[in-house]
Amino acid sequence: MKLLQFRTLWGVTDECDGPAARSPVHTMEETIPLLAQLGFDGIEIPFKLLLFHGVERMTKLLVENNMKCNVMIFTDNVVCPGAGILWGGPYEGYTAPPTEPKGGVLDMDGREGDAFADMHFDVWKEQVNKASFWKHRFGLPLHLIVSHSGRDFFTARMAEQFFRCALAFEVYAGEVPICHETHRSRILYSPWRTIEILKNFPSLKLCADFSHWVCVSESMDGNVSKAIEFCSKNVYHTHCRVGHEQGSQVPDPRADEWLGHVEQHETWWNKIWQLQKARGDKITSMIAEHGPPPYQICQPGGAKEPLAKIWEVNHWIHLRRQRKFLEMFGSENASHVKELPSFAENVLAVLAMRDKKIAGTSVQNDVLMN
Repeated sequence: MKLLQFRTLWGVTDECDGPAARSPVHTMEETIPLLAQLGFDGIEIPFKLLLFHGVERMTKLLVENNMKCNVMIFTDNVVCPGAGILWGGPYEGYTAPPTEPKGGVLDMDGREGDAFADMHFDVWKEQVNKASFWKHRFGLPLHLIVSHSGRDFFTARMAEQFFRCALAFEVYAGEVPICHETHRSRILYSPWRTIEILKNFPSLKLCADFSHWVCVSESMDGNVSKAIEFCSKNVYHTHCRVGHEQGSQVPDPRADEWLGHVEQHETWWNKIWQLQKARGDKITSMIAEHGPPPYQICQPGGAKEPLAKIWEVNHWIHLRRQRKFLEMFGSENASHVKELPSFAENVLAVLAMRDKKIAGTSVQNDVLMN
């Protein structure tokens, strides 16, 4: 089983809150070659952001740097292609995302709920269909799709309707895995809800982000761990963020006071690998996903200085997971993420990329040194 490490763009490029996170890079033309030089296998990018930058342009940039991509899709809010405000849009040919049910969330039984679940599915289906089309039409190096599916207030009937339709549609969407994320505000917002869903839909694929479940349950106790272990057999992709009982992101997982939380999350992530290996998976994939402010806590005052730079935090997690994979499964199939250069070296690398005007071209190996 091979480990593929993808890098989130959240808190990295300018349009993804990079300035708030004090990211050392700003554009896709800087970011993708730099990540390739650092040894990452690909990026994770929202569907709508691909539209914003241009699918053919992004495909060219990824292919030239030998990078894959995971595409994130959403069934509501401004991150949907049928909405405006963020990253352009509304884009032609996409359904406007649902806002709230006609009768409100307290009137979700029967036809009202069915219609609302159908709207979420329609928005979902359009993105899955188009992402699969881009893979075959333009050669987008698509590895998998991560889905923020439905809402936490869906009734059991609505959730079953959504996932029944989604699983049926996957058959026609090609060979790209579709992983539904365990995320607050979504159908799979809690371990207890997810267990019930998986009992009804045992073939459902998950993207695991257990930081949300620690926050929702306000616990890392044995009951939560048992629930996580039950759900882990359905995990195909992992978002490695360390959460705590009062929030989905510790300020800095490198700090000694968070060691217990880090090690508990690592125990869960290790179990995913063991289950994937036993299942016969050829590939396991992950991202580290500590996010920018306001996800990241800032120093008090008006400067809004993050307590820790997530560029460094996420890289630390990637390297730590890589070392653990090597320990568990050997070096042959481990990823090849490199140590992060010093800040000065990082700046020089970015300046070199700008000076070479590398838009649309790949970076030479001497741009970023170990």
